[in-house]
Amino acid sequence: MTAEETPVSATSMARMGSVCSLLGGIIFLLSGAGFFVFQVTTFDWNSIKSISEYLSRVPIGSTMWTLINLGSAIASFLAIGGVLALADRIHPANDGLVRWTSTLAVIGYAIIAVSNIADLYQIRQMTSGYLQLGPSAQSAVEAMGRGSLDPASNLRFLTIGPWFLAAGWLSLRGGRLPKALAYLGVIAGVVALVFVTVSFLELQTLTLITAAIAVLFHPVWLIWTGVVLGRREP
Repeated sequence: MTAEETPVSATSMARMGSVCSLLGGIIFLLSGAGFFVFQVTTFDWNSIKSISEYLSRVPIGSTMWTLINLGSAIASFLAIGGVLALADRIHPANDGLVRWTSTLAVIGYAIIAVSNIADLYQIRQMTSGYLQLGPSAQSAVEAMGRGSLDPASNLRFLTIGPWFLAAGWLSLRGGRLPKALAYLGVIAGVVALVFVTVSFLELQTLTLITAAIAVLFHPVWLIWTGVVLGRREP
């Protein structure tokens, strides 16, 4: 690669990452809004019976379940593009830390995507015809449980949190991002790691609070980062 090609390559990466981060943030925002409106308090997540009753009672419940899960999966794949572009911009500040934490973030977004797709098809299969089963068959399905690759969301927070924290901290030192965005990254990273801690300690109130903050900050970070990546680097 020649010296003349390098700026073009970097610009192309930033533009790609900008579009991916913007789209990912918007889809995550819509998916998160749908989750809080249609799912978060409407049924018992650990009960197949409760989920089946919800899907039977709410006409658009199944459609929303599909849109929310597919939206999160698609947004995760898009967010990976944003991670790679941002890592390309901030790596001079600390190449080793950026490589490690950005790789963790890619793993985290892959976990989100796979978890949502698996949950979508598993729930669809387990709830199909559940209410028409006899009591013994229902008990057997209920005993199997809902299952999930990341049931408490600890894996995704544990992998993506360090990336937010590192990106924000390194940007505060190196000026690669606006200070307000860098501080948002630091706060989002800390909140994600606090979530993992309180979740392991089974502090339900704090878990809900930190999860809500993280779900709010996440799309804001992606959208804002997408806007910044779309601008020419000073």
